[in-house]
Amino acid sequence: MVRLLSKSDMVSLLHMDDVIHAVEEGFRTLNPQEDHIPVRLPLQITDRESVVLFMPAYHSASKTMGAKTVSVYPENPASGLPAIMGYYTLFDVTSGKLMALMDATYLTGIRTAAASAVATKYLIRKEARIMGIIGAGVQARFHAEAMLLVQPIDEVIISNRSVEKGARLVQELASQYAIPVHLAETADACAAQADILITCTATREPLFDGHVLRPGTHINAIGAYTPEMRELDSGTLQHAQVFVDTYAGAFEEAGDLLIPIREGIINRDHVQAELSDLVKGQKPGRTNDQDITVFKSVGYAMEDAVTARLAYEKAVEGDIGLLFGLDV
Repeated sequence: MVRLLSKSDMVSLLHMDDVIHAVEEGFRTLNPQEDHIPVRLPLQITDRESVVLFMPAYHSASKTMGAKTVSVYPENPASGLPAIMGYYTLFDVTSGKLMALMDATYLTGIRTAAASAVATKYLIRKEARIMGIIGAGVQARFHAEAMLLVQPIDEVIISNRSVEKGARLVQELASQYAIPVHLAETADACAAQADILITCTATREPLFDGHVLRPGTHINAIGAYTPEMRELDSGTLQHAQVFVDTYAGAFEEAGDLLIPIREGIINRDHVQAELSDLVKGQKPGRTNDQDITVFKSVGYAMEDAVTARLAYEKAVEGDIGLLFGLDV
């Protein structure tokens, strides 16, 4: 029997602290000799700034095999639809049978923030207390929750192109977490005050002038996902210690890196490590309190796989979702 899990099922099954743990363990147990996790295949929609992504993965340690199909349509929110929507198919490793079909919209949001949280654990200064968030969409909300689970935060500063949406996020976070939350007048002002900065937008141009950053700032840059998109200027990358979810994905898709590489400002060796290197203790993360650190992620199919496995196991345990049969 195949288990069908809706978005509401996924919301009930996946909690941020559990997903952070699952994603961290996924990176810790990566085995390049046995795992097969190719770079995702993008299908560009030629008449609009949209893309459909295909992300298969086999993670040997968790015996997880599956694939996510996700669409990214940045203009959807104007029509009342999510910018990101998708489904995950989970298969039995032994037989290849379909085990579950689940909504991947919520899965994508929570695992992206969980990966940033894992990176933050290894890269942030212990004294960092002010969080800035540029962007007021779904990922802003997920990242606020994730960061508060791995680092004490005393104040949150929001910047968004739409002041109305930014103000709405301020109200939501202030009521949800009972900490001061403010709306910055500009992205520069937000970046200048932050000890930890989250950028989660769909921009193609740098959001702020990197010269305004405080020494010791940590940045999670998660919005840009194509070679032509960027949230950070070249100077920020040049003067930062840079870490990525994976080399393969970053050097294929991360405009934040590829643009300054094309400009000759940095080269590939400027990237210090993959996230798995940090989690396994194979490479150092932050080395002092003055360095600016950047975690650049474009999404990694292993994160989806282990999160889908977590949801499935919880669904079986709680008998959540609908069951339907397939003729095989």
